[in-house]
Amino acid sequence: MKPALSLVIEEPIAGHYYWLIVQPGGWLSLSPTLIASAPGPLPSYQAAQEAGREVLATMQATADRPIPSGFGGAWDIMTMPGALV
Repeated sequence: MKPALSLVIEEPIAGHYYWLIVQPGGWLSLSPTLIASAPGPLPSYQAAQEAGREVLATMQATADRPIPSGFGGAWDIMTMPGALV
């Protein structure tokens, strides 16, 4: 499973926007980890956001369904919780 990633847009200098993809800090590390960043400044917030989203989409975790095991696994049979009498 891939870690959760966040897109951050920064403007360190007026009119210069950068996108950053970070992994939020976990239980032992409170500071985020930089995964990727813009190679250069972009002219607007929207341009930085779109460029960052394109890169983030390639890194996002895919929703893989778990493969059921045991009898009926090949037919995708799901069990329902019930009460024992």
